[in-house]
Amino acid sequence: MKSKSLRSMWWVIKLQLKTSKLYFAWNAFYSIYDGVDSVLLIYIGAKFISSVTDVAIKGSNPREVYKWLILSLILQILSLLLRNMQRIFEKRFQQTMELTVNQLMINKIYDLSQEQFENEVFNTKLALARDSVLSMWRIFSEISFATSSVIRFIGSIGAIVVVAPVIGLVIIITVIPVSLLKMKQNRAYESAYKKSEPYDRVAYRSRWMLIDPSSMSEIRLMNGFKYLLNTWRTNLKKSQDITFATDKKMIKIDLFTDIFEPLVAFVANLYFLRLLIAGGIGLDRFIFVRGLLDQAGNSATSIATSFERLHEMSINLRNFNEVYETPPAIPNGKMRAQRPLSIEFKNVSFAYPGTDVLVLEDISFVIVPGSKLALVGENGAGKSTLLKLLLRQYLPTKGQITINGIDIKDIEQESYYAALSNLSQDFLIVSHLTIKDNLLMGISDDVSDKEVSEITDMVGASSFIHKLPHKLDQRLDTSFDDGTVLSGGQMQRLGVARALLCGGDIMILDEPTSAIDAKAEYMIFNNIYKAHAHKTTLIVSHRFSTVRRAEKIIVMEDGKITEYGSHEELLKHGKLYKEMFEAQAEGYK
Repeated sequence: MKSKSLRSMWWVIKLQLKTSKLYFAWNAFYSIYDGVDSVLLIYIGAKFISSVTDVAIKGSNPREVYKWLILSLILQILSLLLRNMQRIFEKRFQQTMELTVNQLMINKIYDLSQEQFENEVFNTKLALARDSVLSMWRIFSEISFATSSVIRFIGSIGAIVVVAPVIGLVIIITVIPVSLLKMKQNRAYESAYKKSEPYDRVAYRSRWMLIDPSSMSEIRLMNGFKYLLNTWRTNLKKSQDITFATDKKMIKIDLFTDIFEPLVAFVANLYFLRLLIAGGIGLDRFIFVRGLLDQAGNSATSIATSFERLHEMSINLRNFNEVYETPPAIPNGKMRAQRPLSIEFKNVSFAYPGTDVLVLEDISFVIVPGSKLALVGENGAGKSTLLKLLLRQYLPTKGQITINGIDIKDIEQESYYAALSNLSQDFLIVSHLTIKDNLLMGISDDVSDKEVSEITDMVGASSFIHKLPHKLDQRLDTSFDDGTVLSGGQMQRLGVARALLCGGDIMILDEPTSAIDAKAEYMIFNNIYKAHAHKTTLIVSHRFSTVRRAEKIIVMEDGKITEYGSHEELLKHGKLYKEMFEAQAEGYK
């Protein structure tokens, strides 16, 4: 575990060095200067007070007083200048590192597989890793602070040891147990965080829903406010109780470590005072070692605190590395998907990770280029799971899915997704972006305004887009001045338009028009089939007015394919498809 923490620390230091060599060099200089500077100030201060005493008592020439006073002013101005430069450099370095590390984290998250995000243990690790991102830029700064503290401590102790070796040794020894106890605290807090994080996650998401304007209307209408508020309070209270219980246990360590410094300082002051009274040291030396004693105590505390923070950071970095070094559950393949796509399910069975219950069993069918397919079945029949396998979000437990004869696990993900146009039930609309941004998101080819207009005409979206003040540049969030709210049907039209603009070889539409009236749906699908005439279309729908127009229909029951054929063929079979069709037709009478 320690080797992992050290390896993580070294990895971040190399990353920081790569990010800014100039800041590294500057920080190294500043940490050394900062360590020496305070010792010089104490020395100059002691000489100044001593020379003032000589002038006041012995009537000495005041020239020495002015000399030390001027030197003190010069050193303070120089320190002030360098401190402000350090603040500016550090702020810029922090910004650069946050950009670099957040991009690494985001890239890694999207390199992982969907099934990994449906595991609570992994989600806790992910939360810990996200928290660690915030402190990565501080690693080298903390090392520099520790270096300055060590230099101050060594400088102070070196002078104290000359006068009182025993006192110096006691101060050195106190640093070790304090640092070890602080590290023990870090491990206790890490353990508490792992216990409280699931509660924190529920509390955070509940709180966000309570303050998110887009959720408020629905929460009010369903009288869900009190329930969500109670969920937030209950889970936050559980998290706080875990943290507080840890805090209570740690208070003993805090008291034990905090008492070291005043005790050592008290004994040392008595010793130096006795030396002064006995004539063993002069006034200037007494003032100097007294100042060094305070600095040694402060530096010892700073070193212990710095080691504690570095240890805490090493734990955070280990958490980051656990996620960063986690391979995707489905490694990216190396074979590019070549168009047109021919997809075959060969005796595919599937059980979700962590369970042996088969959700799909012995599924076999072929999607040939240019075909028009529909997938139907009652809720829970396995349709959504089949789509997840088709979209390479999971791999089969048994059997094989091939793309042009190549196993889907060996297919390069980006080229495969580029060949698909997918519209899921809960399709993504990024409300803080414009309509045009949403339509063209993920499309690498240049698309002209004319092409966008043709597609929005095709799905009946142009009529409401042209009525908006900013048209395609209208945001979909009313918290912006140029924002608006669209109906569910209007949103679905945009989703279908985006799927068409993607120009994929296979268009997968999962309940694409559930919020659209039947007349508009008929028009949209006429246009989809026309625009997609030579490409493959796979539709999942409960509306048989849409389903019946497919060339072939796959009927699923309890994770199995029980019927396959055209609308007319399936009606002749007199099985589930006919029952569902007639039940829906009866509802329209």
